[in-house]
Amino acid sequence: MKEDRVSNPITIPDSLCSIIPSIPNYASYTNSTNTCSGTMTNWSELLPEILNAIARKLAYYEDYINFLCVCTSWKTCTTITKNIIQHLPSRIPMLMFHEYSHQNRTFFLLSNGGIIRKLPLPEAYRQRCVSTHGWLLTTGEQEFYTKLVNPVTRTQIHLPKLYMFEELYFDQDEWKYYGFSMRKAVFTSSNPLASDPSFRVVIIWGNTLGFCRLGDDSWTRVDGWEGHVFDITYHKMRTRLYVVCTTLGTIYECEIGNDVLCPVTLSRVTTFPGKELGCLCVQWAYLVEWGCNSLLMITRERQYFKKHDDEYARYGPYRTSRFQCFVFGLDDGKWSKIASLGNKAVFVGFNSSFAIDGGEGVKPNCIYFTDDLYEPYRGLPDGGGGDVGIYHMFSGRIEAIFGSQQQSVFGYSPIWLQASTLPVIKGIK
Repeated sequence: MKEDRVSNPITIPDSLCSIIPSIPNYASYTNSTNTCSGTMTNWSELLPEILNAIARKLAYYEDYINFLCVCTSWKTCTTITKNIIQHLPSRIPMLMFHEYSHQNRTFFLLSNGGIIRKLPLPEAYRQRCVSTHGWLLTTGEQEFYTKLVNPVTRTQIHLPKLYMFEELYFDQDEWKYYGFSMRKAVFTSSNPLASDPSFRVVIIWGNTLGFCRLGDDSWTRVDGWEGHVFDITYHKMRTRLYVVCTTLGTIYECEIGNDVLCPVTLSRVTTFPGKELGCLCVQWAYLVEWGCNSLLMITRERQYFKKHDDEYARYGPYRTSRFQCFVFGLDDGKWSKIASLGNKAVFVGFNSSFAIDGGEGVKPNCIYFTDDLYEPYRGLPDGGGGDVGIYHMFSGRIEAIFGSQQQSVFGYSPIWLQASTLPVIKGIK
């Protein structure tokens, strides 16, 4: 496993710039150390009492991480502890938009009234990305390297090359197509830096399913299903990988924690009784761990338009029309349809599907969705990815997440980022 840290010791994050001037004694300190123009000559020389006063004003997990990564002196001179950081609220979930420049990515934060930020993330430049547990899994054209990137700390972990799947020997000229084939990734535990021997990264690449451990030279295949793979989820309480496939909504499972180097075979668990529950066809489906002994399956219906339709000019090739939610009991094997998610909100798209409690800008009993189809709009001159919104379970209403100004940044689908476990940062106890 290779791990890289990239940081700029003189870059002060935007979230800190508005706080620093309000610190008591800051002005007297800067007047004695600044040039005649009033510009700080060396941010790393701030006194420890000033740094701790700044740190106490930070209210969000991401701001603390940014603070610690400014430079070594900021990290070592403060009284911040890992325990303090882990109990702070997070601005995540947030949307990461398509590439803004070779150095930056654009993020839309649901908290703070839905603000837009541009953050440096050169590690994801010209990379195809999916997300899970707050990390990005990226792959690029250069020999199909894959790596994990934390967009907050910019930590990198290298993974096996994707062409280690034996059926993926293809021409570099076909990258534009195959680059879109990486659709999902999940972790078997939340923190890849925790030295957990059971940790695995699982991916869907086209219609291939596989996983690896950190440090592996190749991916291990998962076989044994029929049809098309819609979604995957790892049930932590059951320690099982669950897969939903085909228009019938068949669910499979397997255990991937053993030290195996041969293909793993899925076992069929159940087939969704769609007719009995009022869902005649499963166009698309998602899986979420739902309590200790259940899975939540969400079906998604899209309405498709032809080029001469009025809706085509407004929405593109399609738009989401409805979601339905069903719970499968892993103990009793029974299915039930639910009309409410309670205080939960679910996030689906090119991310591992996840549910969180409402609050901090997140509306309960809603499904936050992004566009997770590529084929219908790959040839459009302006790209696509605009099938994004908030589905209200109570009324069936679809609400826009943001206005037309933010919508203009689409070229490909934005990606939800989930809150992650605190990455290990050396020097913080």
